Amino acid sequence: LKGMTFLDIGCGSGLFSLAAYRMGAKRITSFDLDPFSVRCCEYLKEKEGNPENWIISTGSVLDVSFLNMFEKADIVYSWGVLHHTGIMWQAIRNASNLVKPDGLFFIGIYNKKEGFFGSRTWLRLKKLYNGVPLAGKRLIEFGFTALIILSMLLRLKNPISEIKNYKKKRGMSFWIDIRDSLGGYPYEFAYPEEVIKFCEDELSFKIEELKTVNNLGVNEFLFRKSSSNYTNPIMFL
Repeated sequence: LKGMTFLDIGCGSGLFSLAAYRMGAKRITSFDLDPFSVRCCEYLKEKEGNPENWIISTGSVLDVSFLNMFEKADIVYSWGVLHHTGIMWQAIRNASNLVKPDGLFFIGIYNKKEGFFGSRTWLRLKKLYNGVPLAGKRLIEFGFTALIILSMLLRLKNPISEIKNYKKKRGMSFWIDIRDSLGGYPYEFAYPEEVIKFCEDELSFKIEELKTVNNLGVNEFLFRKSSSNYTNPIMFL
């Protein structure tokens, strides 16, 4: 990434921004709406010696006045973020306007899956979980955990060892991941072709790389912005 600028939307812990810094990006800009995530990202920056070319802010991809403060970047990166805003398509549009002409736009969006255990069921469960008091949350967590353990047993896996070693594989503890999975609301999703059509037809990007899943996970899209496609910041409106 030497000589390139990198914008990390919804930077979370800051790991992707850290990777961009270590890969030689000349300017890294990170922001998140969550103050705890911002602090974690700042911690990583501090561990790297507080480089001047790494800027961290608190703000939302839905806040037009906030976004207009940033320069357009060679790479705009937002993995697993824009589908948690409540207005995903507008969030994608806002983020895309921060890409330089001929720049890259990398996003990860939840896959849409039909069926009883599909996306809409997951949406209803998340909405329920976020709407009940703490006791209700714990009850849902217990039931959800029981289903996961049953799934492990059916696949002839030892639940005790799986849970014990979970953090090594996932990067967070099993119990935190349970709450993170249930609590991720707002929650939106789309078929890969819907995302591609929107970005190509509405935003004039072209898909360069695509990695899809056949479950409720995240589809990954790498788009390139046409060098002749310059969008004035007023288009945010």
